[in-house]
Amino acid sequence: RSAPPAPTPPQPQLDRANIRAALEASLRRLKTDYVDLYQLHWPNRYAPLWGDRQYRVERERKGGPTIDETVAAVGELIKEGKVRHWGLSNETTFGVCQFVEAAKRLGVPPPITIQNDFSLCCRHFEEELAEACAPSHHNISLLAYGVLAGGALTDKYLTPGGPPPAARHVKFPSFQGRYHTPQVLEAAAKYAAIAQSAGVTLAQLAQAWAAGRWYMGSVIIGSTTMEQLKENISAFTLALSQETLTAIEAVHVAHRNPQSKD
Repeated sequence: RSAPPAPTPPQPQLDRANIRAALEASLRRLKTDYVDLYQLHWPNRYAPLWGDRQYRVERERKGGPTIDETVAAVGELIKEGKVRHWGLSNETTFGVCQFVEAAKRLGVPPPITIQNDFSLCCRHFEEELAEACAPSHHNISLLAYGVLAGGALTDKYLTPGGPPPAARHVKFPSFQGRYHTPQVLEAAAKYAAIAQSAGVTLAQLAQAWAAGRWYMGSVIIGSTTMEQLKENISAFTLALSQETLTAIEAVHVAHRNPQSKD
């Protein structure tokens, strides 16, 4: 974040100094004067994330920057023309509402996006968070990551011979374990059967379904090979039939949010 690099990396905090330093570093690397969208990556406060669903009060952290400080820092960058719009990530309904109210108090434009984990196996956004973010309320669009559940919602984990050696959960079995549990793979097999009936791949089904949700701003994709990239892009040209959508809902009811760890 500093030029030249500091001998000790700064501890990430959503305070004024860190937000500004991170933005300035991004501008240097991108060789630009502004960014169109500046995302706060995750809450500074404790919040249940990455498969955890229960709020555990004993994990609350005291101190640290307030939401008002964070919003004020973003507001400064907007006034300077270095940030056009901003958004949240890995946030909860409480967090969204607190950030929006702080923006109102401080005269800062509100966040326009929220980047959260979302897939056929993780549909928590559709609960009260979708209500808070709806166009008629705070008008915040979802930028979905994890739509393929780290690769679990692709055909490679369901083949008889098992996934290839280069697959993420083979190379890094302890990384992002919420994506690769028996419950997720069981649900993935059900969704794969629906994909086969619809004449598409599981990855295409998962991404086309996500792209068609009413609250979706954009689906974040990733690929290792050109073939995967082509498969991903092709998903956004598909229109799933009502029969397929009904079948997806039936699996969801029977295997609701299998990525949840508690």
